[in-house]
Amino acid sequence: MTGIYQGHFQFNQLGMLMSAPQAQGVYYCGSLNSQNQLIPAYIGRAKGNGVTINSRLNDHLRDDHWSGVTHFGYILCSTDQETIALEANEIASYKPIYNTIGK
Repeated sequence: MTGIYQGHFQFNQLGMLMSAPQAQGVYYCGSLNSQNQLIPAYIGRAKGNGVTINSRLNDHLRDDHWSGVTHFGYILCSTDQETIALEANEIASYKPIYNTIGK
């Protein structure tokens, strides 16, 4: 069963240490608009079995490819199928700039 959105947390080591779960699900990286809503620049998935929301976010923070990303949020999922479907639907809905082919 898909959970509810949790966020917004600072996209930095402390924010991830305090708020990014060791669980599977879909995560959103972006910046806040004037209404304090997260505008996703990237949406990804953590498939579980050692690949968690926390580990994926830390990978992205280490790579440091995203200028302007200041916050993250996430939705926990129970199964791989839920995670894959939610990620695909959210990418289609938000069309984040860093979810393009070849990036």
